[in-house]
Amino acid sequence: MDIRCRFVAGVTILDLVGRLVAGSRRPSFLRAVVGDLIEKGRAVVLVHMTGVTDMDAHGIGTLVSSLTTLERHGGQMALIAPSAHVRRLLALTRLDTVFTVYDSEREALVRNCPAAVTTALRDGYSWSGDGDVFDGRI
Repeated sequence: MDIRCRFVAGVTILDLVGRLVAGSRRPSFLRAVVGDLIEKGRAVVLVHMTGVTDMDAHGIGTLVSSLTTLERHGGQMALIAPSAHVRRLLALTRLDTVFTVYDSEREALVRNCPAAVTTALRDGYSWSGDGDVFDGRI
């Protein structure tokens, strides 16, 4: 699994790519990244799951552990655009009641940092045609 970290409108977005399963390359790397973000005072984290191709119980545990760590430090975490497979796993484990899940990055940003996004839109910034990538600096 690879993780790309972006900062948009005061929010950290982690783009996950690959398999979030036991035995995959650096499966617990997400927890380490979250710990580093907390140390840097960046406790609002959106996890973009579009690139996650597979997830098992280990992956679910990693997400829950990351959420718990963030909440213990006054932060929050939400998921963006998980696949149908991941949504089924969340529903089966009833974690869909624990995690906030957004269908798009735009929706997640609007719900988690409305003032910054409103200002950006007023100043002429916009999202790309597919509605998932924010164009512009805030």
